[in-house]
Amino acid sequence: MEKAVELHWPVRSSMVKLIGFFPSQADKHSKTNMWSIHCRSMFKSAVILSQQYNITFQGQYLDYEEIITEDDALITLDHACQKVSTSNIVGFVGPAYSNEVRILTLFAFRLGILSISYSATSPGLSTIDNGAFYHIIPSDENIVIGIAVLFQQYTWKSCIIIYQNDDYGYSGMKLLSQKFSELNIKISEKIKFDIHQQNFEIDFKKTLLDNFSRIVIVWATATSTKTILNMSIQEKLIGPSFVWLLSTTVALDDFDLRQKQELIGILTVESVEADSVDVPRNITLLKKAYEIWKYYESETFPGETNVNSNAMFAFDATWSLILALQQLCSMPLSCLEFKNVSNYYNRQFLNSKQYYNIMRAMTFLGVSGEVKFSNRTTDRVDNTYYMINNLQPLSEELNDIGYLPVLTWHVGANEWTYNNNKSDSILWPSRLRNRPSGYKLIQGQELRMAIIESPPFIILKNATATYYNMTHNYKNINITEFDGFYKDILLYLQDKMGFSPIIMLAKPSTQYNELVEGVSKNLFDTVMITIVINAKRKTMVDFGTPIIPHSIRIIIRKPRSVQLDPLFFLKPFSLDVWLFILATIPCTGALIWYFEPKEKRKSVTIIHTINFIIHTVLDKDHSFTASTASGKFLTLGLANMIIGEKPILSCKYKSISL
Repeated sequence: MEKAVELHWPVRSSMVKLIGFFPSQADKHSKTNMWSIHCRSMFKSAVILSQQYNITFQGQYLDYEEIITEDDALITLDHACQKVSTSNIVGFVGPAYSNEVRILTLFAFRLGILSISYSATSPGLSTIDNGAFYHIIPSDENIVIGIAVLFQQYTWKSCIIIYQNDDYGYSGMKLLSQKFSELNIKISEKIKFDIHQQNFEIDFKKTLLDNFSRIVIVWATATSTKTILNMSIQEKLIGPSFVWLLSTTVALDDFDLRQKQELIGILTVESVEADSVDVPRNITLLKKAYEIWKYYESETFPGETNVNSNAMFAFDATWSLILALQQLCSMPLSCLEFKNVSNYYNRQFLNSKQYYNIMRAMTFLGVSGEVKFSNRTTDRVDNTYYMINNLQPLSEELNDIGYLPVLTWHVGANEWTYNNNKSDSILWPSRLRNRPSGYKLIQGQELRMAIIESPPFIILKNATATYYNMTHNYKNINITEFDGFYKDILLYLQDKMGFSPIIMLAKPSTQYNELVEGVSKNLFDTVMITIVINAKRKTMVDFGTPIIPHSIRIIIRKPRSVQLDPLFFLKPFSLDVWLFILATIPCTGALIWYFEPKEKRKSVTIIHTINFIIHTVLDKDHSFTASTASGKFLTLGLANMIIGEKPILSCKYKSISL
């Protein structure tokens, strides 16, 4: 293994300096877990490049100081105070972690200078409104949106969240909870990882195995994530049972070959610089920075394709401060003037207002892509890209296992796309190509199934012997001790799904509500019974699709087949009767017209009297009335012939008045 590297970079005697804050390398013997050294190298390369470009500030070149942090923000602050007391510090690059940012940003604001972080991603930092802080790397809020898009794209409906107990972990867990709640994605368990004890407060293995969800999101730093993965490997929780989605890419140096093979299939989500997604970036600056790095410290340069993304952000954070200072010193003022220089606590940069205004309007093409800020947020504006890496074999060599970029996404997109337009190359746990469902599979599991005697569905072969000495409400029996329709279904499901049934026979006196409560209280996993679904029961358990849909019906004899007859409405009377009625109506109408006085016949036609007869038959009023005794007699006779359902005395013919 390569040993820890001692850095040898040139230092000038200038009093105008930036301070770079960088975490100590977690593993002094790691070849791949050197992102902190990458960030330090690109920070110093940016400062030296400004000297090569002959950028000066009131005749002085910019120089730098470094502070190596050790997860104690107060100690870091103390070191910063010592640096501030001896030099004109005009900006902070860093710190790396969100919990350090809050303290050092307040210190930067008090000094009147700027603090630009290259790797702090907590969404809470986006609300800092004092003007002294910005971060080049995108906020975690965007990662949460990207994860939510992935869940929708893959139709995953639930997950387990593991988070570390600090500002980074809590804010990530809160963001995921809010976003998943909006999308109706269930978080079935939230598991806290203690970063001080490097352990869980609960039975980690039992919690995961008992959970129905099989998607695990780990929201933790690289150090904590590595510990979590090691524990999961020991408990055999990595592999076919779970899909692991990490918010941090973990170096693989500390894992042996067997462990790496078990880790195959995990996914990591990370923000990436422009080159990873074919977006324009400043190639000139990048080549110059690499040349400086290789010149002063070639042994740590990993090759152009292996430089950590955070190192690109560190360069752009440094370069943004250089450009802001250059613009400030181009104004007709004493740009580097401080007051109270003898007291670091009360030291104040006099041109802080102009300094802050310049940074708010800052925009340039950096090595990570376009860098742009605004006065609305501390976040970098636009051009935010993310990538999902998949741990899998990279070649046929046994030990060649690493991260392969498989999916890309940018803020505002509706779905993740395959990296470089390649087909789906994700290798899931157990080296499967088919995407997991996201929930617990029943294959290979024991399924506790309660039944109750209910012929023809459950028929005990020897009920007396089965119930003998049954002292509890439920008794485990063998599947061979009963028959019935449900047994046939159970055997079919067992064959197709691969579970092992544990049959629990309930006493005949057991109420159906007790069976429902047994499922909700985890006495057994499921019940095979004919049961009515009601509102109360639906709040306690989930019901499957009915095996035999049924309803209550009245049984009647099946009618003989009947052919439809278009003249069916004529059936009440015979043809002779219908012909008699048809003949009677016009004849009666003609006779009534004939018996009417001659004066009235001049204004009344036969059509009127026939219409009157029709209205009389239908029990309807009519404007015409028979005025002669003969006409009234004919009308009464017609009514007596037609009306069969009413007594003659109750007829409503107003025209009849005997």
